[in-house]
Parts: sequence; C-alpha cells; structure tokens
Amino acid sequence: MTSKRSSDTPQTRQQLRQHYRALRQALPNFRQRISAKQLAATLKQSAEFKNAKTIASYLPDDGEIDPSIIHQLAWHCGKNIFLPVINKSQHSLSFAPFHRSTPLASGPWGIQQPRYAKQLARVLIADLILLPLVAFDAKGNRLGRGGGYYDRYLGSIKQHRNDVRVLGLAHDFQQAEQLSVEKWDVPVDGIVTPRKIIRC
Repeated sequence: MTSKRSSDTPQTRQQLRQHYRALRQALPNFRQRISAKQLAATLKQSAEFKNAKTIASYLPDDGEIDPSIIHQLAWHCGKNIFLPVINKSQHSLSFAPFHRSTPLASGPWGIQQPRYAKQLARVLIADLILLPLVAFDAKGNRLGRGGGYYDRYLGSIKQHRNDVRVLGLAHDFQQAEQLSVEKWDVPVDGIVTPRKIIRC
C-alpha cells in the first residue's frame, strides 16, 4: 500500500471525478457494449479469473463498464457471483448472492441490486473482487465516487486475508498519469481494461 500524501485539494479530486465521469457518460451505447465484450475476453484469460471460485462484482451505473458478460462466463464455469449492498446509515458495504434468476430492485442512488439484498447481505471475503472506478493510474491508485465504501471494505478485508485479488474494471481512457493519494485510500492489485491488464 502506498503512503504517498496528496497535495491536491478536495476540489481538485472532485474536478477529476467530474472530468472522467463525463467522458464515461458520453460513450455511445454501442461502444459500451464493444468495450464490455473486449474487457470480458481479456479478464477471462487471466489467472485471477481462472483461479477464483467466488467473485464479488457489481452492476454498472453512471457509464461504468458493464461486467455482465463476465458474470455469464463465471456462471458457466461454476463460479459464484456476489453484488455489493450499501448500508448508508452505517457507511458500510456487504454483499448478496447474485444468480441468473435473481430479481433486482433499485438501491441507494438508483443502483440496481438484488431485491432482497438487505436480508441476504453478509460480509464476504471473495477470491476475486471486481470493482468500478472513476479513474486510475499505473500504480493501482483509484479514484472512486468519494463515499469511501470500497476503501473501508478493502481495508478490513486485507487485514484478514492477503490472497484476495482486487481488480478495478475501467475503460482505457480512464487512466490518469498520476492520482493523488489520501491515507485512507486502498490501491487495487490491478486494472483490467478492454485492451490490457495492468498488475500493480
């Protein structure tokens, strides 16, 4: 984990979020579909995906790259998929099982999640965690939406198991030259884009 301190102001981080989110949102639907298919093909060949039995993933929102094809591949291979469940009052993140037939409902901020997520949610230490991000750099630093849910979750999980692999999923254009880092930020082990895997 890097300990580099940020010299940027919160406003600068917010400006970066706005910039990369706008790029993401402007991507046409057909490009989104092509990128998602290419990313799934890239991840499928990775040792991280092949070795994982339990995968924590997400459903896309706000222009995030769509991992749905990855879910299909995982189910075909007999792997288990879990989706994040946000508890806003406790500022925490847990996960609920997700299957082909799982009914969905709108959760916090309109993000889709299993309909009975609160009843099914539990603390999960998956073999592989796939998470969305707003921007990333080659060192594995990631810029999220700013709520800190994933940072708190990853910080807790990493204290118990160091073999969990954490990969951010992103479009290639979401790569920044260098992101500032705060003391609570938890870097990922790698980034998967439609074109490549960056291991950090």
